[in-house]
Amino acid sequence: MAWRALAAGSRLVLMDEPFGALDPITRDGLRADFLDLKNRMGFAAVMVTHDMAEALLMADRIAVMHAGEIVQYDTPRALLNAPAHPIVRQMLESPLHEADAVQALKAEAGRDD
Repeated sequence: MAWRALAAGSRLVLMDEPFGALDPITRDGLRADFLDLKNRMGFAAVMVTHDMAEALLMADRIAVMHAGEIVQYDTPRALLNAPAHPIVRQMLESPLHEADAVQALKAEAGRDD
């Protein structure tokens, strides 16, 4: 991760898919630790991710790119409430579909068929 940049006193940390290759438990813990450090140390971070849920949960602002252009730049809440481009809408549907699928599996597992 970007710990060396923090040790050097950098005010900006650049991260490319920093949590992508981790198991879910480790990823959740490191995300929480990173946000805590960011808040305590006051640095800014630019993170590239293809995981829309991760972007929504971690970002203050999100730039959604399509075909090499930024199609929307806004807060996570604003993206969710008013997607300004079809690709933004489509990208936001993915984590929602995943959550719905997990809930369906959970409900199905609770049934004794």
